[in-house]
Amino acid sequence: MTTTMRISHPAIMIDGRLVPAEDPARVLLDDGLVRGDGVFEGMRLYGRAPRSPAEHLDRLARSAEAVGLPIDRALLEDELAAFCRATSRPECGVRLIVTRSGQRLWREEPLAPRSSGLTVLPVEHRVTPLLVGAKTLSYAANMQAMRRARAAGCDDALFVRADDGVVLESPVAAFAWLEGDDLVFPPLEVGVLDSITRRIARDAVPGRERPATLSELAGARAAFVMSTVQEIQPVAEIAGVARFDPADPAATRVRETIRRAIAERVVPLS
Repeated sequence: MTTTMRISHPAIMIDGRLVPAEDPARVLLDDGLVRGDGVFEGMRLYGRAPRSPAEHLDRLARSAEAVGLPIDRALLEDELAAFCRATSRPECGVRLIVTRSGQRLWREEPLAPRSSGLTVLPVEHRVTPLLVGAKTLSYAANMQAMRRARAAGCDDALFVRADDGVVLESPVAAFAWLEGDDLVFPPLEVGVLDSITRRIARDAVPGRERPATLSELAGARAAFVMSTVQEIQPVAEIAGVARFDPADPAATRVRETIRRAIAERVVPLS
């Protein structure tokens, strides 16, 4: 099981104002929070420098456009720079939430240590057509899948399409597997998020996209989950389907190559 390192006094910023550590954070109880009507982005800091900040704000803008939510890109860029300077730890996750009323909430989040091999539980899911490709606050299904996986003794879930068993993604991460030396991803057309880490991986490692059913993964050489915050983690087992050797030389090369590519995307902010 992976565990998460705690942060004693995580930085919080609301509408451009840093909340002092000794004060409780107070937010407006708007319809965005009440109804889960808003968008978010997750980023990761390396020595207080974010990885791929422009790409994350680009995706936030696409998510906001998908749900008809105006955002102020320049203001968010300024707040990101200020928040990076204010985090209690130089290495941490950063979550940005923009609600329907325009509230801007920034939160420092802890990083989980790297895993030697995750166990993932397949969970059937149907993608909401209206929200394909958007990172919205409507994540109840994702969180329920993770709770179900942990109740079963697994580290994470793996969504599979309820209608035909096609592999999708993890609740908060992209999913990929090795066929020989090729890194294979589900195509975006099946309804998975256009993950920024997935893009980096596709640029760094030879591979392709194809739809695959859960049973087809039994013949894979290795499997991975990847996200901005997790980077890339090896999968040791898809419960009831397949086991993998995280120390497989090809799997190790893929992880090392992608981690180097991730490091090249870290952008110090002034």
